[in-house]
Amino acid sequence: MLKASLIFPVVHVQICAAFVPDSLLQFIRSHLDYLNTIDPGVERDATSFIASLNELKPFLRALLVADGTVTLLLRAYFDEDVLVETTGQSGFVVEGELPHLGLATGDDAFFRQVELTGSQTGHVYAQATSVLNPAALKPELFAALIKEDVGMGDVLRNSARGSYREILDVRTVDDARMARTYTVVLDSKPAILITEVFNTRWF
Repeated sequence: MLKASLIFPVVHVQICAAFVPDSLLQFIRSHLDYLNTIDPGVERDATSFIASLNELKPFLRALLVADGTVTLLLRAYFDEDVLVETTGQSGFVVEGELPHLGLATGDDAFFRQVELTGSQTGHVYAQATSVLNPAALKPELFAALIKEDVGMGDVLRNSARGSYREILDVRTVDDARMARTYTVVLDSKPAILITEVFNTRWF
């Protein structure tokens, strides 16, 4: 999880699923609070973050600003398959604007959280938390993106070749984690907001 001690403005959500564990509900709220700290009105370029990352090891520094598929990069670097395990997902209704995705109060959204784990070592290299705007996605693409054992990057690479990533934020979470947040833009509109938290002990 992201650092719990940070204090953000409260963004309330109403969960649409028949049953969602309290822990998932709390994390959705915490994650939306985290996203609310990222100024949506600032234009950013990935290169603007590089100078602040000089103390990190080269591969982690590259991961934090890369616009490629993270699972593929991890597989190539660590020389093992990377498994995608869904640890929680649910639809919800936004009660409060989420301008990074063009979502307004009352809009439908979808939350998904996965872990990226080495198939041989069992190391959890990263945790990815995504908020999707279903209205910005074709139904078949949305269905493919929320399959529990598939990485979004692989789906986008194969089914949405015109997509691109815009990095919004790179920050230190704590002594053991670094995070980045970016939007995935489809047809010139932000459709997915992804935060990846990397376990720095493996990099």
